[in-house]
Amino acid sequence: MNTLFLGDNLDVLRRHVGDASVDLVYLDPPFQSGRDYSIAFEPRSGKPERERAKAFKDTWKWGPEAAAAYAHAEQGTGGSTVRALRAILGESDIMAYLCMMAPRLVELRRVLEPTGSLYLHCDPTASHYLKVLLDGIFGPACFRNEIIWRYRRWPARARRFQRMHDVLLFYTASAGHEHTFNTLLGYEKLSESTLKAFGTKRQRADFSSGHRKPGVDDVETQGPPLSDVWEVGVIAAIGRERTGYPTQKPEALLERVIRASSNEGDVVLDPFCGCGTSIAVAERLGRRWIGIDVSPVATGIVRDRMSGARFELRGDPPAGHEPAPRAGPASTRPRARALQRA
Repeated sequence: MNTLFLGDNLDVLRRHVGDASVDLVYLDPPFQSGRDYSIAFEPRSGKPERERAKAFKDTWKWGPEAAAAYAHAEQGTGGSTVRALRAILGESDIMAYLCMMAPRLVELRRVLEPTGSLYLHCDPTASHYLKVLLDGIFGPACFRNEIIWRYRRWPARARRFQRMHDVLLFYTASAGHEHTFNTLLGYEKLSESTLKAFGTKRQRADFSSGHRKPGVDDVETQGPPLSDVWEVGVIAAIGRERTGYPTQKPEALLERVIRASSNEGDVVLDPFCGCGTSIAVAERLGRRWIGIDVSPVATGIVRDRMSGARFELRGDPPAGHEPAPRAGPASTRPRARALQRA
């Protein structure tokens, strides 16, 4: 049964997700952006202004809670890596963030099938530290790709090059070649020189004369295998997909991840599911799914987005997370722009 959990993903993973029970993990956790995000809802009847609800926080500070998380993390899998990172970073905000991530990555490693894969979506703020952490938990031999998601957006004035990409770190549960992987074709075009020389026929190498002689088969090619740089547009402000949730990712991006590293009937897990893009794509592609989010705002949006699917909703909002304000009778879905505050 597809399941949507409302709660802390560390607790949910430990209590409700069994060992080696998941085929694919995709996570888009907070990036340590230093912001708290909120979302605007249509007002209740009679109220002149839009209501706002906190979606999630992305601000981490070193303190007693981070110190306790560190003490726990250094005793577990990847503990030596956590200790080394603290030696470099000290009692800093980024170290507090990594102490939050470490035990969750350990649990995600536990729940993966031996043929399973994990994609961690992040940005350059912490991607280099997260890769070191993943090396310590999964092992360097389980690293497969650093995928660059390149997009275009309105440029900002800055004394640096424009930031126009995110990073997806792709790891597998096992170091060999047992993991599920479907080569994706048709997402990239053949180069102009290749089209001129060979057209759209599949190329082959002929060594019958003692040296390489290019040739073609009588088979049409769909294009080259997908590379590790993905050009996928962000969701337009008035796009059909847009839910109003901050940090929402496009379905076209998640489609590549799910098609490449799972098959129909496999289980896809997203422990920071937000507005449920990974869940929506998994459902459309015939996968089973588990979504987890600590925010009632997020799970409310997912319930609305997945209203035509069969799934179970489990859990209660943790302390400090208030339910989302309800919209008027016409819609419970947040609309217009997502708001963020520093």
